[in-house]
Amino acid sequence: MRAWRDALLFHLLIAAAAAGVFFALRPPELGWGILGLVAVYNLLLPLIASRSGHRDWLELWIFLLPLSVLQVLPDWVLTQQLGILDFPDLGGPHIGAVPAYMAGMWVIPLFWILWLAGRSTVTATVLALLVFAGAEWAARPLQLWHAQHVDQFMGVAHYVLLPEALLGWAAAYAFRQSSDGNPFMRLGAAAGVTTFYTGALVLSYFLSEHVGFRLPSFTH
Repeated sequence: MRAWRDALLFHLLIAAAAAGVFFALRPPELGWGILGLVAVYNLLLPLIASRSGHRDWLELWIFLLPLSVLQVLPDWVLTQQLGILDFPDLGGPHIGAVPAYMAGMWVIPLFWILWLAGRSTVTATVLALLVFAGAEWAARPLQLWHAQHVDQFMGVAHYVLLPEALLGWAAAYAFRQSSDGNPFMRLGAAAGVTTFYTGALVLSYFLSEHVGFRLPSFTH
């Protein structure tokens, strides 16, 4: 129960800070504010984990931070190569076509997905589908990112749902297999997850938009 209390309190404080950033700032200051918020999150999470004795949090963060940084690559592919994802310019630095704050933002949803799933890849898959579908829906009104030139339902692109569910599965599996390994093994596992996810995105986009494969519940 203490771990739940600490996790909820920490993330509620981050959510309150995020609300303040989005309410008080406008581009180009908003992009810098989001970058600062993401940096603070990734500094405080391991600090709180160490001081509170939540060793599992620290292990997750060590795996998820490099994975989050690598996740810039599939976003870059979708944005610059395929042209089906757009990041409004909110200000702040970019890594290629992707805002720099995205390099640390993936830690937040993936932390909850993997922490709640424990060692279950099936649970991680289901949680990832729910969490990322919600994130895709919320991203458009917050002007963080949005899909374009693809079929969508309530702002959520059809093609992205299955790959994001598989991302939860792959991240949970890779973390479980590499948790006892050295830093190079963990980095390799994170790179493998990103490579798998990038391929899943491109294949799903091809099947959805060019072959005509559709999930039955997402028809117009």
